[in-house]
Amino acid sequence: MLVAAFEDNILFLASALTFQALLAALPFVLLALATLGYVLHAGDDAVMDVFRIMQNVVPSAGLGEGDPLNQVERFINGVQESRLRLSSYGLPLFLWFSTRFFSGARSALNHVFDTQENRPWYVGTALDFLLVMVTLVLVVVSTVLTLRMAGLPWFGRFAASVSTFGLGVVLFYLVYSISPTRRIPWDTALVAAAVASLGFEITKKLFVIYLVQFTTVDRLFSNTNAIALLLLVVWMYFTACVFLVGAEVAETYDMRQRQREQRAILT
Repeated sequence: MLVAAFEDNILFLASALTFQALLAALPFVLLALATLGYVLHAGDDAVMDVFRIMQNVVPSAGLGEGDPLNQVERFINGVQESRLRLSSYGLPLFLWFSTRFFSGARSALNHVFDTQENRPWYVGTALDFLLVMVTLVLVVVSTVLTLRMAGLPWFGRFAASVSTFGLGVVLFYLVYSISPTRRIPWDTALVAAAVASLGFEITKKLFVIYLVQFTTVDRLFSNTNAIALLLLVVWMYFTACVFLVGAEVAETYDMRQRQREQRAILT
């Protein structure tokens, strides 16, 4: 498998996917801020809930304009005022760059699976758009589960981790199953999805540990926050590598399955 990964040049493919993911991440942030603005504008209860959460996370230091909570308040007010402009920019850009990302993932999988894209362009675009929508739904479900179970005892946190892992398996399974031109057996796609989801969760936990331990809210432009931004890019790159390693696992697993079937026929 390692030889095949080297021959397929997955490190270069992962760098291309990381670049496309960064392009999609910027409008996604705009779209997320616009969504937050609409939610906060819907009622004062949502705003108060956000302030209560921030008071628990960032206690007021009584620094006037430099107080973190005052900065958060100004940020929230700015998001509410700019929600329409953020959504008008973020939505079309996100749809374009996110579908381009899944188009790149489709090309990378076809390269790993040694097949050519022979489907019409509109079929491929429809598959990319479908995966974008599925990814958004799974991300929202995973975020809601994590937030609701974060304050529970250890069993609740364990259940949240298992749930996010399962949702990752579902997402990777769909990508491995429908993105490549070549049909991938369901058991092969499931094995690859489990490997990719496990690697994704491990790298995510390591990145979150750094965010919790070292990043600061009161000083946005600090050395630790700059390192966190760099680590975000590194984490996205490793995630792309994990995704392609899962594809290599699927290719190796499928090849061995076919070899066993051929030996069974010959004997």
